[in-house]
Amino acid sequence: MNQLQKEHESVSEQVDMIMKNRFRRFKYLMKNDRTEDAVAIGEEFTEWMMDLDNDEILYYREDQLFEAL
Repeated sequence: MNQLQKEHESVSEQVDMIMKNRFRRFKYLMKNDRTEDAVAIGEEFTEWMMDLDNDEILYYREDQLFEAL
């Protein structure tokens, strides 16, 4: 595995972890009737994503792309 492939795997894993963590936290807050907190988490995540507006981020799961072929 070359350096670019290692970097791709690392970024993919980090994005997956962030997405799973935010979704898990949102579901936990909703389950515990903390709707305002859940919405705040969603807004914070959206704001973070919008801060990346000037940078192009290409994220994909290579294994999912090959499954679709």
